[in-house]
Amino acid sequence: MANNSDSGSDVDASDEDVSDLESEEEAAFFRGPWFSVVDPQTFQLPEPDFTENAGPVNFGPGMAILDFFVKFLHADDDNDIIDILVRETNRYADQKIAQKSRPPRILGPHSRFRNWVPVTSDEMLAFIGIVLSMGIVKKPTFESYWESNPRAWSFETPNFGKIMSRNRFQAILQFLHCSDNLDVPEPGEEGYDPLHKISPVINILNETFGKNYSLNQDVCVDERMVGFKGRHQLKQYISNKKAHRWGIKLWVLSDSITGYTHHINVYKGRRNERRSPNGQGYQAVMDLMEPHFYKDHHVTYDSFFTSPALVYDLLDKGTHSTGTVIKTRKGMPSSFKTTPIQKGEIRVKTRGGVMAILWADRRVVSFLTTTGSPRFVQTTNGKGRDISIPAVVEKYNHTMGGVDLGDQLILQFEPQFKSLKMWRKLLFHSLVTAAVNAFICYRDTFLVQQKLNHLKFHQQLCRELIGGYRQGSRNRQMRVVPVQHRTLARLTERHFPSVIPEGKRKKCVVCAGNDRFKKTRIQWWCQDCEVGLCVDRCFRLYHTRIHFK
Repeated sequence: MANNSDSGSDVDASDEDVSDLESEEEAAFFRGPWFSVVDPQTFQLPEPDFTENAGPVNFGPGMAILDFFVKFLHADDDNDIIDILVRETNRYADQKIAQKSRPPRILGPHSRFRNWVPVTSDEMLAFIGIVLSMGIVKKPTFESYWESNPRAWSFETPNFGKIMSRNRFQAILQFLHCSDNLDVPEPGEEGYDPLHKISPVINILNETFGKNYSLNQDVCVDERMVGFKGRHQLKQYISNKKAHRWGIKLWVLSDSITGYTHHINVYKGRRNERRSPNGQGYQAVMDLMEPHFYKDHHVTYDSFFTSPALVYDLLDKGTHSTGTVIKTRKGMPSSFKTTPIQKGEIRVKTRGGVMAILWADRRVVSFLTTTGSPRFVQTTNGKGRDISIPAVVEKYNHTMGGVDLGDQLILQFEPQFKSLKMWRKLLFHSLVTAAVNAFICYRDTFLVQQKLNHLKFHQQLCRELIGGYRQGSRNRQMRVVPVQHRTLARLTERHFPSVIPEGKRKKCVVCAGNDRFKKTRIQWWCQDCEVGLCVDRCFRLYHTRIHFK
């Protein structure tokens, strides 16, 4: 490798004047002038010496499919995603029911809140199993999975109802929570986190993603979009993301070979992100790669992230990198910006262990790298035709697709619903990501024989999550007992008619039962029973007869 004017025949004197580099001298990443490489076919930067053992970690023989998935949900005894979902869902349900039950609020007689019973761990696993199943059997709404229509019997999915009723599923979905809403700073206060509703789950997954898989030498950093078109301060638009142009943006570190998602950072917007003098892309890569410094990894990224400052700072921390780069970036060779280049021509410059390449193919592209060679090699394009491209470009094409590969695996079985809140979209996306990582670990575990493909793995995972859970008998008990209590109370206790607070009106429960087309709303109700009743006849019938309809 040559990095100065005395380095030999491969490198010629710099074509840059000191005055051309004044802006770079002001920047922290200025490291001297760029030197031209005379013979790109023989020039070579050193290859990193990677010695880590890559692949799944802590997966033993005889593990069930569910075991692979659960290892990503459990960090330690105090950090388990299922425990968090059960605890916080029940907490939020208690808070919401108490809020709705306080005067002057009105809790309707048929409200799902009245039938709520605390969710259990087995039920939460079954709920997740149903959600993941919806990524295989795709329908437009949650409700459509429980529809029963004799005229459209071929579209029915009766097994969803056999596992859990629609009302119970929607009740869990309505109360589903990952954190305590009452224990968070308000916007503008110190410590406010716009992701507080989902942060506990993201933190656990990042920990388990990291400890259950050791990365290969080649990794990549890129953006990932979680599709979302609702209103939220974190919603972003990226035009080149075909699957989801609108949504929540994630910075993702993935294994280039397998597509394994190793770490995700949710972009919180300019107001909430830590600002770097070198830009947003620089900080995103440094944050993701920090746990992997000095391991001789090779990280690939695109022109949004690439800058001379990033390449040099990574190299200083024992990490090699390659990326496309905008040729007008501060610190790039000035001749790249000013001198025309003909199709098929390549220009190579080097400085301080970094190589800059300008290559004119169908369009002019530029690269920065700290490893590899600019010599031309033979390969085939997407159409199977033989082509000749620089070795650095071939390496980039081979290693840049890790995040995209992960995206493809996630999108295969990710449920797509429009009516979810942002954080719930992110929660379901994270669970599907964990399922994909579990599949990659299952596939790469050599102790496992007769391996399933992705579809079969996902189907088996859903079956094992649901297990033997059936709401059936529990659901019948859940519905009957509260009704008996209400019937006994309305026939034996003392009741008085009163005006509904705040000028609100309700349907008379007796009139509506006898004439379902009657739409008249009244201002009188029984406050103890919380039902609308006409003052005279209907009030008397409701409180003296078991069957008042």
